[in-house]
Amino acid sequence: MAASLNLKLTFRGESTYVIIKENELNFDQVKHQFSKEFETFDSEKCKIEWKDQDNDWIIWKRDDDSLNNILKNVAKNDQNTLKFQAIETINGRDSLSTKALIRRYINMLDETRDTAERIVQLDIMRHIMIITKPEQKLANYTREVTTWLIESYHQIHVYVDRNFMNVFEMIAEREEYQRQLHFWNANDVKSDNIDLIITLGGDGTILYSSWMFQSDMPPLLSFHFGSLGFLTVFDFNNHRRVLRNVIDGGGVRVNVRSRLKCSIYRNHKKVNESNNIEGVDGLEISQSPEIFHVLNDLCIDRGDAGNMLEILLFLDGCQITSIWADGLVLATCTGSTAYSLSAGGSLVHPDQNAILITPIAPHTLTARPMIIPGFKEIRVCVPSTSRITGWVSFDGRNRISLDRGDSIVVTASLHPLLTICSEGPYKDWFRGLSKILSWNERVPQRPYDNSILV
Repeated sequence: MAASLNLKLTFRGESTYVIIKENELNFDQVKHQFSKEFETFDSEKCKIEWKDQDNDWIIWKRDDDSLNNILKNVAKNDQNTLKFQAIETINGRDSLSTKALIRRYINMLDETRDTAERIVQLDIMRHIMIITKPEQKLANYTREVTTWLIESYHQIHVYVDRNFMNVFEMIAEREEYQRQLHFWNANDVKSDNIDLIITLGGDGTILYSSWMFQSDMPPLLSFHFGSLGFLTVFDFNNHRRVLRNVIDGGGVRVNVRSRLKCSIYRNHKKVNESNNIEGVDGLEISQSPEIFHVLNDLCIDRGDAGNMLEILLFLDGCQITSIWADGLVLATCTGSTAYSLSAGGSLVHPDQNAILITPIAPHTLTARPMIIPGFKEIRVCVPSTSRITGWVSFDGRNRISLDRGDSIVVTASLHPLLTICSEGPYKDWFRGLSKILSWNERVPQRPYDNSILV
């Protein structure tokens, strides 16, 4: 006698349970059960999915031989309920019911909270890279950290700037240093060879580290020398204790800092029109962009010209406004405390996925700063009607000119930067606001003296 199976059917946020025989479990039978249980179910506009042992939804088509996998899922998990859901497609895209949308929103809040508070287990440390400025004082600090790491951990390889080779001449001949000490060149660094980056210095050193790794970037541990920064949260005087906790500890708290992917398209017409994409004002722009990933911001400005720069702003391909100003800052939340703040932008905690758009000295008083979701695509263009051309820089580097018709497409980078926290992602940030910006500090008022009224 065929065994009976429980089926949980979900459609438009509503669920119901049905029982069928094992030998009747097939695509048409499940579709029939959906049609029977839900009056608004339309088999022509819906697709059916089933949940596997990894808690993933798998699309089930009539011609798929997925029945064995579904039944194996039941046996492997020792469960007696199979889960199916029907997803409507409108104009070729999946739709959601209002209940499903609210449930997804709640799950997103829980996931965001969980990500911010969770302890992260780092990979086993085998290769550690030290980045700092090529100065004599910092070279000595680099040597101090390097010698301690090599003598304390025989399995760790340490990578030091090639400019510091003379600092290690006296000890480089020792066997363990020949095996564990390496010198890097900025052009030869690859992220898949490094497990951890240690920076010695200020926030500018971290920006330089981000610039070196234009794709995937290892987690970053930053040390300062008495001047606290927003990114450099550890005191160098405690570097041995901190390093030992990170290398030997069970886990760390991290800030997941989004970066921006900036693609520059030039207004150069090509002979083969199939290699071009539509530009602004009837212009054509090439499809071979220059691409940069920035941690703080990109800044478009008028250079040394005396006139205002005209800038067109597009969101997901639709023009939303034109701005006449000295320039424009597009910043990450990490960069909200940098140039964007000086230009009147908001303070935004770096765990948010958002893009800040801040005009620099705009011609109209209503051109106010904006914060938009990070998954949107922004396009900035210098139109043919602009009286002057512009300039753009990325995290203060690589300043290049923008001609009329050139545009920059800005999207969220798929390569975020992970920075290890001292106390936590929120305590570190607010401590930085208080100590660096003296945020909301004021002289306290005297207590009210009631005797004056007597």
